Amino acid sequence: MLLLTCFAVNAQQNNNWYFGGRAGLNFNASGAQSIPSLLTNSVMVADEAAAAISDENGDLLFYTNGIEVYNRLHQVMPNGNNLKGNISACQIAIVAQPGNDSLFYIFTTGATESGYTEGYNYSIVNMKRDNGKGDVVVKNVLLTASCTERLTTARHANGIDVWVITNDNNSNVFRAWLVNCSGLQLSAVVSTTGIVMDQHHDMNSGVMKVSPDGKMFCQVHFPYFDIIPQPNFIQLFDFNNSTGIISNPRSVGLPDAGYTHCEFSPNSQLLYLTRPYQKKIDQLQITLPSVAAIQSSRVSFATNDAHYDIQLAPDEKIYISRPGQSLTVIHQPNVSGTGCNLVLNDIDLAPGGSFLGLPSHINDIVFANDPNNGFSYTILDSCSGTVQFNAFSAMGGTVTWDWDFGDGNISSSQNPIHVFTPSGNFYTIKLRIGSSVSCGAVFRSARIKPSGIITGQLDFDFIVRCDSGYVRFINKTPGLSTITGTLTWDFGDGNTSTATNPIHTYALPGNYTVKLKLTTGTACLDEEKSLPVEIKNFTVVAPPDQTILVGQSVFLSTASPGTSYQWSPGIWLNDSTIRNPIATPMDDISYTVTAYRGDGCVGKDSVRIHVLQYNDIYVPSAFTPNNDGKNDDIKPFFPGNYQLKEFSIFDRWGNKLFTTSQRGAGWDGKIKGVAQGTGVYVWIVSVIDAHTGLKIERKGTFAIIK
Repeated sequence: MLLLTCFAVNAQQNNNWYFGGRAGLNFNASGAQSIPSLLTNSVMVADEAAAAISDENGDLLFYTNGIEVYNRLHQVMPNGNNLKGNISACQIAIVAQPGNDSLFYIFTTGATESGYTEGYNYSIVNMKRDNGKGDVVVKNVLLTASCTERLTTARHANGIDVWVITNDNNSNVFRAWLVNCSGLQLSAVVSTTGIVMDQHHDMNSGVMKVSPDGKMFCQVHFPYFDIIPQPNFIQLFDFNNSTGIISNPRSVGLPDAGYTHCEFSPNSQLLYLTRPYQKKIDQLQITLPSVAAIQSSRVSFATNDAHYDIQLAPDEKIYISRPGQSLTVIHQPNVSGTGCNLVLNDIDLAPGGSFLGLPSHINDIVFANDPNNGFSYTILDSCSGTVQFNAFSAMGGTVTWDWDFGDGNISSSQNPIHVFTPSGNFYTIKLRIGSSVSCGAVFRSARIKPSGIITGQLDFDFIVRCDSGYVRFINKTPGLSTITGTLTWDFGDGNTSTATNPIHTYALPGNYTVKLKLTTGTACLDEEKSLPVEIKNFTVVAPPDQTILVGQSVFLSTASPGTSYQWSPGIWLNDSTIRNPIATPMDDISYTVTAYRGDGCVGKDSVRIHVLQYNDIYVPSAFTPNNDGKNDDIKPFFPGNYQLKEFSIFDRWGNKLFTTSQRGAGWDGKIKGVAQGTGVYVWIVSVIDAHTGLKIERKGTFAIIK
């Protein structure tokens, strides 16, 4: 018998993540599939602010970077552009109106780069519009003019309503706005408490978070080390999720604090913070009785590069962003010290990438031991798949229970017993708790493996990346999570692992026999399985990104040993099935070339062509100065009748790093021969139109990615 307290995810509304440079992750469970799985269909670029919302089944509804809103088909919604957010703002929020499955609020804020002129605003999406794809029916309504980059949300104690929390600029004033079944309530609960962290205009960035249990509130600011003095501390508060009041401030001072982002553990007992300038991630035990004890509890983890946003996910793990094509993961965030199992660069995002931000969610994305509404379950027999469920609720009136066991069966009992087919698969258990006196409902869910191994054998599969010896092994053994035993992988090259789903990189191509052995005395199976794994390196290299004038053609040469090719989309190509087609695009476009090899290996790469229209100036949004011959410097592109007057680059503190008036000259990412770190930089371009003599100026931001 196995008793488990349910760490209940609040429905599946947060199961699709879209963020960074067209990056995405999916946390929906499907049979024995491991989560998260990679999403490659995003069209969004977000330096920091990002949010996505799904329906109760985990199907995507829409996502946004605070400026544009994209529907489930990855198209900009009607009226879904020019929201008054900022892709460089630290936080953003999407809130579903309780009791209504069609109306969603998008809350946005300004950023340091814009001088916070936007204020806090909200827009409303109606999902019944545009044939169910959604329409922004209300846009850019000012909530309050005084803003920071901080904006967070928290579930009300009733499990239905939502608090939206803002922070006035250069102030210790917090405002909690309630969204209930009637919509957004425009009379905020105001709390004036704590120390004013923002001693300088640029320090109004940073984040706020509410713990999953709704009892604690954390505030950090983005440090700027050329500004003296500045606070070397974070602030912890009590939060009353019934009233929205923030109180009892505690300043946790740490002498080398350079914290930018924070996140609570699922059990609300630990706090994780990122220090990108020191390249460290810290853990604090925040339930200790004194500030001094909390300060002394700090455990620091060194990282190989700067990490920024940190977000709790539906799988009860914590994900941490870094500029690049991978995420760091804390696999056991409820465990103090090194037992939390922090793994650097653990999730591969290619072909997408992350910048500084991750999607923002309501604090009950994982609702650990909710004392008011939820359920627990007991696996009575792991071999037969028999499970006892026990639900509870503090809602008044007549309470209803609607269970969906994820296998086609349902129940309306409060405490049902269900027998699952003994397949060893994952099942997503959903519970809707309703009340005769409530306009909305509480949704809780959990992902479980109810049965052990009864029939069949050990089973595993693998995915080989064709451009390297990188292999992801997938353990498909039925009922593995309910078995107490020892797994041992032998990769056939002298290396082993005891991980459930390991990743291994072979140093050399060749044929390897991989063995998986399970040893257990408590389950229904004890055996070994072997599979051959062949490593054949296969790399496809598309040409570098290019910029041309409208009407010009460009030759797309591909380096790969493929036997057949497919370019997508095929528009403006002379032939989409040859290795080196000619493109004559009339507008900006990205082409993906897929090369097929006779042994079944498939490789992909992409090239983006920027088409300059008349009076158009273009500067890329990112570059990678790693001396690989692609995107190694950044420079402006413009028509031939323009004469360059100035192209300058600044860091986010306003320091000029590079300037030139020579057309075609660019910055290689170095200052006096020293490579600069990853991050966001500002550019300014000034040109003279030779035809009219008019001066044209443009400015924007870009990121260094390594």
